[in-house]
Order: sequence, then C-alpha cells, then structure tokens
Amino acid sequence: MGFGDTSVLCKVVFILLILCFIIDLIAFAIPFWYSLEYNVLGASVKSYGGLWDACAESGSLKSCASIKDSGLTDWFRAVRAFSILSWLFFLGALVVAIVFMFFMSGNKLLYLVAVCLSFAGAFCAMIAFAVYAGKLGITDYSASFALTIISFILGLIIGVLGILDYLGIIGGK
Repeated sequence: MGFGDTSVLCKVVFILLILCFIIDLIAFAIPFWYSLEYNVLGASVKSYGGLWDACAESGSLKSCASIKDSGLTDWFRAVRAFSILSWLFFLGALVVAIVFMFFMSGNKLLYLVAVCLSFAGAFCAMIAFAVYAGKLGITDYSASFALTIISFILGLIIGVLGILDYLGIIGGK
C-alpha cells in the first residue's frame, strides 16, 4: 500500500491540493488584498493592504503598519477568521491526503476526509472574499484577493474530482 497503489486521478487531486494550499497560504500572508492609487497635493500615492498589514508609498518613501486587532470591524475579523479556517482546512486536507497516499492507501475513508476538508477550505475562502468584497466597497482588488478566489476554485475542483474518484466514476483504482 502506497503512492503507486493510488489512481492517477488521486495523484492529480494530490498535486492540485499542494498547489491550492500554497496559493491560499500566499493569499493569507501577503498585504495585497486591495490596491489604490491616488494623488495628494500633486504627489502620486499608492496604498495597498491585506489582512495583517497596510502600506502606502509615494516615490521612494514607503510606510507599512500592522493592522491591530483592537478597533477592527466585525466583518474584517470575520474575513480574517475565515481566511485562517480556509488555510487550516487546506492544511488538514493535505496532511490527510499525504497519510492516505503514502501510508494507508487502502483506507478510502481517509481520501474522503481529505476531499471533504478541501470543500470546507473552499467554502471558508469563498466567505472570506465575499465578505471582504461586499463590505470594503472598492473595485481595486489585488493579488491576495485574486489568489483567494483561485484557492476557492481549486478547492471546488479538488472536491469534485476527489468525489468522482472516490465513487469510482472516473479514476481507475
């Protein structure tokens, strides 16, 4: 029982899960959920931020500050919480998938758990970006926001392919 005993689709799901986990981790960590550019007294100012930091730069001057928990709105706390949950669910799915693929490939229930955790991660990512977009009220979103949407889509794809493989509809072994 091991990696060679799993189906090709299971291996594809595993690779997509690694990719999804990395994308969600990057989206969670970097300060690029939004990006704005505006003029202040004739000087061009770029402002961007994420869940943990907000930055502004003008010419060669750059300033970043940590976003403190005190004074945050409830919706922003919810976005942070669901982003953390999303990342944890994708991490859990990856750990369970590793255990399944390399150590217990005969236990298909583990595979189903990994697939369900992937769906849960996708659901949490969707809530995070939907609340953020609905409450922030801007249209200039940036890389982290897009990566969160990509992790949501990948999580759904992983879930659907995993279910099809688990049921034996597609996938072989």
